[in-house]
Amino acid sequence: MVFARVVPAIMKVGEWLREPLVHFLGAGALLFTAAAWLAPDTGSDRTIRVTRQSVIDHLQSRAQLYDNDSFERLLAGMSVEERAALVRDAAAEEALYREGSALDLAGADPLVRRRVVQQMRQLLLEERAGEVAVSDAEVEQYYRTNTADYGLSERLRFAHVFFSKEVRSGSARAAAEAAVMQLNSGKIPFQQAGEHGDRFLYQTHYADADARILASQFGNGFAKGALELQASSRWQGPLESDHGWHVLGVSEHAPAELPPLGEIRARVREDALAAKRVEAANEAVDGLLAQYDVRVEDSLEQP
Repeated sequence: MVFARVVPAIMKVGEWLREPLVHFLGAGALLFTAAAWLAPDTGSDRTIRVTRQSVIDHLQSRAQLYDNDSFERLLAGMSVEERAALVRDAAAEEALYREGSALDLAGADPLVRRRVVQQMRQLLLEERAGEVAVSDAEVEQYYRTNTADYGLSERLRFAHVFFSKEVRSGSARAAAEAAVMQLNSGKIPFQQAGEHGDRFLYQTHYADADARILASQFGNGFAKGALELQASSRWQGPLESDHGWHVLGVSEHAPAELPPLGEIRARVREDALAAKRVEAANEAVDGLLAQYDVRVEDSLEQP
């Protein structure tokens, strides 16, 4: 009786094995088994290895300070409990990073995405930095092309006698006008400016004041008027500032000029090198983009 049951079952299995779908599934199973045998899953993607250096890197990253020796000493002085907590933090950071990467949180959060892009750009720049150098000819060409960055503006060497609006109220201008005549008639040297007038918030003597310094400490109107004065042995003015009235003794008025390359060559070389590194980084980005199929919507290419 048992034989009678088994024979039909074997015949049914034989028919089932002749089905094409069964052949397809069987081949797939064989391929999966072969792949697993040739490249077994060791589970390394779920393994977090916390080393001494990774803990130190974690400390440096958290403190935003990068001094390996200092953090080595800090780690050496920690208690067992403190180290255990630190190891846990470092492992948690790695686990969170992996899970976040798997969820593509960098793509979802614009701040994280920007940070990743910045780091990648910095990596490209660092890779090219060692290859980049500038020749003397390139330094000279950069100097000629960017003269506006190196030109010195007009500058004054002067002393001034100040008359405060607050102290003298409406008589500050009149006092300054009278002082011009008194200082010149008495042939008072510019060096003695501090012995006359009222106390000023900033300096009494300026050795190298350009428009920016004058405007920041006296106001734009004073800066414009002062730069129109020429060097003289006589007191000039008065000029009004944001604070009051001033009588000026201008001993030197240096015109705007471009310093010779020889005087600022080191600075120009650094600037030229930095510009060339940025150019190299942009070329690296272009090379990276060339590896992708960039498709642009029609609406973006229309005027």
